[in-house]
Formats: sequence, structure tokens, C-alpha cells
Amino acid sequence: MAFPVIAAEEPAEDLARAEAFYANGQLTNARAALLEIVAAEPGRFRALYRLSRVESELGEDASGEDQRQLVAAAVEHARAAVQTAPDSAQGHLALAVALGRQALHEGAKTRLALSREVKAEVDRALAIDPGLGRAYHVRAAWNRKLASLSFIERAAANTVLGGVPRGASMDNAVRDFQKAVELEPDYVNHRLELGRTFMQLKRRAEAREQLERAIALPPTSSPRDTRYQQEARELLRKLPKPKEDSE
Repeated sequence: MAFPVIAAEEPAEDLARAEAFYANGQLTNARAALLEIVAAEPGRFRALYRLSRVESELGEDASGEDQRQLVAAAVEHARAAVQTAPDSAQGHLALAVALGRQALHEGAKTRLALSREVKAEVDRALAIDPGLGRAYHVRAAWNRKLASLSFIERAAANTVLGGVPRGASMDNAVRDFQKAVELEPDYVNHRLELGRTFMQLKRRAEAREQLERAIALPPTSSPRDTRYQQEARELLRKLPKPKEDSE
């Protein structure tokens, strides 16, 4: 998951430089700039959570050992951010995202164990800032993933965790994605993932509406918007034509 470009704050000049790299999709340059800041000021919260964000996103496109190192660094820097400013929602959100990224590359048992921490961190973020659309997005994805577990994964959860975490459902996934859209209606990935969720539920007309809206939005909410819009086009092609929806 990519974070929207942060515009509400007025960062210091060094952070503004890193944020400009991020806004232009130059994630490697953004990371280098943020690493410089953190090396000079290890406890600088706003640099730490931004660094974790960038590393999580770079990890989406990397592979092998590069990916493992980026995701591990994202988790490390997010934990440092939370330790530095435990009452800030941004740190908890960054940690939830980084842990979720780590979980994608772990075995079933570790992935399920990490899912509990993801949920705990995103709930903390929302308790601090209930208007944080990205946090609803993360919780929605958590609900969708756990509600879609295979029989083998559920068996592993019963063995390792004493069962699948309670409360996970597709209904909750829809509700949280809808809340994310309500709070950040121009964020492409919210609409893409809401559309994807509707597709899983075979709610095709609603899926089509969200995917079409994702494609129609200006690609300015995240450096990954053009990729998200391409995904939306690909999903849209898999849907039956509107006439077929009603048959």
C-alpha cells in the first residue's frame, strides 16, 4: 500500500526535499535523503516514519534479498518511529504497513502471527486519529485477507494462534474500504481495492463503479497511481458487460 503524498504538514527543508522526491516517484532518492537525516538525527520521528513508508513501497517492487532487506528496514524504522512518538498515529500506521509487507513473504504460521500485530497497530493508529483514511485501508485489507484464508491456513491458525483472530469478515472489509473512500475520495488505491473486494463478493455493478472511478481520478494521490489504475483496467476487463451483470 502506498501512502498519499503528505501535504498537510510544512516539513523542514531537508524533509521537504525527501518529500519532493517521493511525490515525483523517485523513491530511491527519497530513501537516500531520509537515510541521511536519520543518520544525523536518529530520533527524528517525521523522518523515521517517512523512511519506513518509502522502504515498504520499494519492497513492493523488489525481489529476493533486496526485498527482504527493504522490508526488514521498513519494520525497523517504523518501530523506531513508534518508540520515539508513541502517541502519533503515523508511526503506528507505518508499522502496520511494514509488518503487513513482511507477512506477505513469510510462511503461514509466521504470517498469521504477524497479522495480530498488524491489527493491533492499525487499531492504535485509528484510536489516535479516527480520520486517517489509510489506516481504514490497512484494516480493510486485514479483514479481507483473514476472511479469505484457505482450509490449510485456518488449520495453522488453530494450531499456532488458537484460531483465526475474531472479527475478520468481508463485510468489515467493505465497510472499512468505504470509510477510507469517504475520508480520501481521490485516493486511487482505496477505490481499486474496494472494487477488488466487490469483485470477490460478486457484487459486479458496485465493483465496476469503483474501478471506473479509480481510472478516472487524476494520478496525484500516490507515486504508484498509474500502476493502480492499470490494475483497475485489468480487473475491469474481467468483469462481464453491464448488460450481463443483470442477467
